[in-house]
Amino acid sequence: MATSVSEGAAPPGEPADRTRTVRGRIGLVVIGVLVALAAGGFGIIAGFAGSSTPGIASQTVAYDITPTTVKISYSVAKPEGDPVRCTLDAFDTDFNILAEKTIVVPAGKSGATGTETLRTPREATGARIHECAKTTG
Repeated sequence: MATSVSEGAAPPGEPADRTRTVRGRIGLVVIGVLVALAAGGFGIIAGFAGSSTPGIASQTVAYDITPTTVKISYSVAKPEGDPVRCTLDAFDTDFNILAEKTIVVPAGKSGATGTETLRTPREATGARIHECAKTTG
């Protein structure tokens, strides 16, 4: 048995009103672009949240704790022309600061690595490098 399709009917699977389909696709593209822009903006904001200064990255590499000292190894990456000041500290279980020291990475270097020893009044539970910011000299 043969079937035929009349010339006026749309082929199977194709909508009868092509204009509504095109408008629907354009609407989806516009919504997709807006969502992508919002996600990109959120990503930029999230990238800078919590960092002390854009372009400066500090990292605690390791620390070694004894009853009265903490030996902390760190690294700092920064723009070569900017002097940067960072704080090293040791803390207890309640995050009370037991000892701290400020280090300066001078202009002319793109970063630095180092190790410092902090004397503590009692045994610390951790150490970190933080609050890195560009200085004026």
